Order: sequence, then structure tokens, then C-alpha cells
Amino acid sequence: MIKSLKKPYKIIDKKGSAVARKSILKLSCFKIIFASSLILFTSCAQQKEKDIPESAIPPKIVIGGEVSGKIALIKKQDGVRNQVITNEVKGAVFHQVMFSHDGRYVFAAASNLNKVYVFDGETLSLIKEIEVGEHPSHMHIDDEGKILAVTNEESNEVSFISVERLEEIRRIGGFYTPHFARYYNGLWFVANLTKNQISVVDVQKGIVKEIEVKNVPDCAENEECAFFDVSIRNDVGIASHIKTGKIIEFNPKTLEIVNELGRENNHMLAKAYEGLKEINSFRTTISPFDPVAYTVFSKGIIVYDYVARSLFNILKTDEEFFSQFVIEYPGKAFMLMHDKNKILIASKFKIEKIIDVPGVPGEGIYHNGYIYLFVDQGEKTSIWAIDGQGEKFKISEIDFSTPEGIHIPGAYPHCH
Repeated sequence: MIKSLKKPYKIIDKKGSAVARKSILKLSCFKIIFASSLILFTSCAQQKEKDIPESAIPPKIVIGGEVSGKIALIKKQDGVRNQVITNEVKGAVFHQVMFSHDGRYVFAAASNLNKVYVFDGETLSLIKEIEVGEHPSHMHIDDEGKILAVTNEESNEVSFISVERLEEIRRIGGFYTPHFARYYNGLWFVANLTKNQISVVDVQKGIVKEIEVKNVPDCAENEECAFFDVSIRNDVGIASHIKTGKIIEFNPKTLEIVNELGRENNHMLAKAYEGLKEINSFRTTISPFDPVAYTVFSKGIIVYDYVARSLFNILKTDEEFFSQFVIEYPGKAFMLMHDKNKILIASKFKIEKIIDVPGVPGEGIYHNGYIYLFVDQGEKTSIWAIDGQGEKFKISEIDFSTPEGIHIPGAYPHCH
């Protein structure tokens, strides 16, 4: 079981290089249509095209390749047939990719080159390279679609990029391994991995507030024990503490903590976490469909009712697993079990089913009735659409390993 936050589902060899798992499925067939610096394919996946609902094919979807330096754009064509366009930046390690809100641009954070690459959202041709801080990892665009925030983990900075001008307009420091930055009501909320605080940022003024969490152990030097992400919606902010599993609710307007639930003051959490070697409470996400938030931990999902400010339910599995991602779906949540090659589907009341996938489920996103995710199969990456009942549709397969980052224009949330 891999514990690295930056590479949660890869095998690392003795020299520290990423080694992809062996492929489980046979390759899909691809007919090459055009070849140059960009390669265009027509996909004929293993699953018969007639079996794939047309609604399951999004207009376009982008996938990044972490060790290959490749990026793939999958475009809907003639109903259920796909075109796959790929491009490559030699030596790049793409940690995340995402569209601008209008789909005009694709942004790709190259964590080893300290740059954000900008590609055309239709042709995937390279438009521009933007220099940022050290080890850019995750990106998020504000609600207006005007500013892209990039967390630079190793320089402890956040870069702010104008989407219109395609240039860095501000770089702010003073963070502690910033992992995600989320926008809400004119402010940015930054989750720090190595210090027990959420930083509140005004692009013009800098850091205006530190939401500090008390009564949790400090992180050891370089220990990523604090906050993986932060979720804000409906005037509610929620985050979970990785190491202790404490649930933090804060008011994004007053910037004050309004509730804290942990083992010391909640018997449900104490029972859920009992006997666990590591709690691994990574992502918490507020559902856009129900007044609850879902938090992943190493044996299930915590359901938090932010109206009542109390736990609604704790959904536990029979065995421990490793997961960093829970994805919102109307009335449900999907949790990617990275080390089990499975996906857990649950309502706020119960675990409904656990389904198998043919490789490591890496990251996913909700869009128009489906969860879209990539599955790392070793030398190949497959892309799947899954409906609310857990039925899987393989929509494409691309020719690179170790994917990282997936996005669809207009999808919620605006980054994986």
C-alpha cells in the first residue's frame, strides 16, 4: 500500500522512479488518422460501441500523464465514437490537468519543470509556458473563470494566473506545503499539508487570516499530516485532519471555526477509528446535491450533516484500504479504493455496492449523471463512465501509463 500523497497509487522502485502496474486488459484498437507532433486516433474500445449510451460520452475530456509527459484530449464525434488527440512535452511530469471554464484552454501543471503549460482546448497544440513556483501540483479556477490558482508545494507559494492574459499576476508565499487552493466569495482557502491551519488569501492583499486548528498534534518535520484539501459551499467550509481524522467546520465569511468533531468528543468517530494504524482522512467534499459532506478514511466514509452540525452516519467496510478521493454524485458518493482496484458506492444511509475495475482507479469527476475516471492498467490507461447504479462503460483507452489528472469543461468540481 503506497502512502505518498503525491503519488498515491504507484509502485516506487528502489531508485525512486515510478513503475506502473502491469496491464490487466488487452489493448483497445486504434486507427491512426494523422501523425505529427500531435497524434490523432479513432478509438474502438473492447466494449461494443452500441452498448455505450450516447449520454455517457462527454463532449471532451482531458487526461494527463505523470511519467510520460503526455496529455490526451478525448473528443466526442458522431455520437459514441471518440477521437483521441495526444501531445507530449519531453521530460514533463504532469501532476494535474484542467480546462478553462469555457473549454478554450487546457492547463497542465508540470511539477518537475516549475511551469504551467497551456494547450488549445480543441487541438491540444501548445500555446504557452508559464513559469510558477517550485513543484506546482494542483490548480483551481475561480467562479468567474478569470483566475487560476496553482499550489507550489516545495516553494510554499501559490501562483495566481490570469486566464485571459495567460500570465502569472501574483505569487504569494508563507504557506506550509500548500496542497489545494479553493475559491469562495472573493477569497482563496489554502489547505496546508504540513501545518495545522487553513490559510485565507486575498489576491491583492496576500494572506489575511490563518484558520488554526488546536488540540491536534503538530506535524513532524516534512510530515504531511495536516490538511489534504478544503471544501466550501453554501456558506459552509469543511476540512478533515489527515492524521487524527478530526472534522473541522468553519464559516467562510467570518473565517471562524464553528465546530470540531474528533475522537475526544464524538463516540461515533472514536469507535470508527479504533484500532486503525493510520486514519488517513484525506479528502472531505461538500455535496452539491445534498446538505452533507463526505470524508474518506482508511475504512470507509464519514457523512457529516452541516445543517445540524453533527455526524449523520459512518459507513465502514470490512477491511482497511487506501483512498484519497471521494466523488460527489446525486444522492450518493463514489470512493476510489486505490490499492484494491475497486470503487465503493454509497448513499448517506448505507454502502450500496463495491465494484471492481480492471486496474488502479486514480482520480475521477462527476458530470451529467456519470462519474468519469481513469484506470491505470500499466502501459495503458482506460477511461470509464460509471452511472449511479455502478454500471461501467469503457469510453476510451490511451497509450500512456501512470495517468494523473482528469477534467471535463463545466464539471463539478472544477478540479479533480
